[in-house]
Amino acid sequence: MMARVLLSAMLLCALPAAAQDLMELLNKGPVVLVEVDGKGKFDKATAVTHIKVPPAEAWKAATDFANFKNVMPKLLKSDAKKVSETRWDVDFEIEVPGPNTYYTFRYELEPEKLTMKGNWAKGDIKGSYCIWRVVPHNGESLLYYTTASKNFSSLAQDLEDEQQTITVGVNVTAALSVAKAMKAHLEGGARAASK
Repeated sequence: MMARVLLSAMLLCALPAAAQDLMELLNKGPVVLVEVDGKGKFDKATAVTHIKVPPAEAWKAATDFANFKNVMPKLLKSDAKKVSETRWDVDFEIEVPGPNTYYTFRYELEPEKLTMKGNWAKGDIKGSYCIWRVVPHNGESLLYYTTASKNFSSLAQDLEDEQQTITVGVNVTAALSVAKAMKAHLEGGARAASK
């Protein structure tokens, strides 16, 4: 019983230190987590970034699908169609070497949780998905962007190695690009850079 109390006290004391460590990392830039499945294969990549705007503002930008093409690098098209109050279909075109990538994601929004999930609906990258989450932090926002891009190139699949270097690279790059672009957009970096 005493050991359980001591262990609980140690864990409670460690929690603020872990949060502080994350914020120290985020002050240097986005942080990326790569997760693997039960077989040790790539599952998904999540980027988190600290954005110095209120959560409502971060959520508004994250759900402004039609504006993604003006915010995200290499994104040429983001045509949004509202299906219902919490459901959107968004057609994307991404500029890549060779033929561009075209696909549609269906987004399911949970505004009360500041969370949404996008699932592949048609086109390229079949089976892919993403998750957006805005977490309030001291009046500002932590933006989490998770991606699991699949079937993105038959050529890349043919060149893939045992460590899944290409798959991991594509997913980490995509997660980082979205996190950095949203931070720059919301904090005015993109506007300042263009002046």
